[in-house]
Amino acid sequence: MANPLSFLLDPVDAEGDRVPARYRFTGGQRWWTVPVGVGLFLLAASVVVGLAGGGAQRVLFSYLIAWVFCLSVSIGALFFVMIQHITRARWSTTIRRIAEVLAASFPLLALAGIPVLLGMHDLFHWTHAELFDPASPEYDAIIAGKQAYLNTPFFIIRYVLYFGIFSLLGTKMFSLSVRNDRTPSIENTDKLRWWSALGIPLAAVATAFAGYDFLMSTDPHWFSTMFGIYFFAGGWLGALCLITFIALLLKKAGMADEITVEHTQDMGKFMFAFVVFWTYIAFSQYMLYWYANLPEEIVWFHKRFEGGWETVAWSLLLFHFVLPFLILLPRATKRIAPALATMAVWLLVMHWVDLWWIAMPSMHATGEAAHAALATGGGDLLASLQAMPAEAAHEATSGMALHVVEPHLPFVEMGIWLGLFGLYIGVAFVRLGRHAITPYSDPTFRDSLRFENV
Repeated sequence: MANPLSFLLDPVDAEGDRVPARYRFTGGQRWWTVPVGVGLFLLAASVVVGLAGGGAQRVLFSYLIAWVFCLSVSIGALFFVMIQHITRARWSTTIRRIAEVLAASFPLLALAGIPVLLGMHDLFHWTHAELFDPASPEYDAIIAGKQAYLNTPFFIIRYVLYFGIFSLLGTKMFSLSVRNDRTPSIENTDKLRWWSALGIPLAAVATAFAGYDFLMSTDPHWFSTMFGIYFFAGGWLGALCLITFIALLLKKAGMADEITVEHTQDMGKFMFAFVVFWTYIAFSQYMLYWYANLPEEIVWFHKRFEGGWETVAWSLLLFHFVLPFLILLPRATKRIAPALATMAVWLLVMHWVDLWWIAMPSMHATGEAAHAALATGGGDLLASLQAMPAEAAHEATSGMALHVVEPHLPFVEMGIWLGLFGLYIGVAFVRLGRHAITPYSDPTFRDSLRFENV
């Protein structure tokens, strides 16, 4: 590596003319200059408009959602690559390089997360010191009870640990695969499987905790043991959609002939399956809270089912599950490139809507009615809620929910998302253009070319 910047953009030296012409990226610089240029413009313009119209907190929450979106897609791509290796999958070899390119984005995403760290005071309610001071009128017994975990130094340590794990695994998956293009060796394949066997459990734990830290802790009173898999399911589905869309885009541009309709159909099957899986996890999480009906737990859902957010919730049900389920169910849809590409883009948008629905209502963590009760200690509030009849507790928690930020046309939020996502895509194409667009020397490459769906 010539310098640290080259490591952030691409951890492996460019192959240049050593790549056979058939497997070379021939799209030119516009493939990365356009998304980077548009991304920079949208990001800058949206931040300016957001600061002028909604304040710094709205901009920070919008950036958090956009950043977590890109992070979740890279996590999903990393799992995709590792699962292909650990299962010795042969069908996916020709399409795997796209996922490897996305999984190598973690060092840059770690830098992109600096605004989140700098804006922690506005993003995470638990960073306010007065919440932990029993002498303060703002003292919150619930949050104070979580201080051993929810504190700024430990959060930063975990941040470094997460990106250390993700960056190591993503870089290994990408560099070993590219190295195999130049000097084919069964040792590289064995190392990829070894790192995948080690990496899957490490990345699984890191993903669960990262989902809690970056999203769930924006509403620190709430807790869910299913949130980690919910976060993973959304990111995995987003990665499948982006991998599929890029593959179809490369094919339309006359590249990646080795990626056939058989491969994209299988990606469509994956998309369909994880539309169902995401819905299953989302409903299971909701069902358990609805069944238990504990006041201290259902507040999170009240905030997202009232005050206008219920429209977004129903939209997720209809447009993140029902519509994709019906469209992706037929075999024909998965074999028609425009239809599959449209659904990939559609589901990426719905993944962002899902993250927006999760994070944005936390911009105002408590309502006015709850604030007075919390001032005397969160434990008193819980005790009073638990002592109430179910209907009275429901009414009390509904009062809290009505004071969250109301949903609005998210022009600023979407502008920041598309801006950061444009930069993310642009850098991915820089990385892809420096190497072969498919791992042509992989031992399973020929088998992948012969793959056909049953």
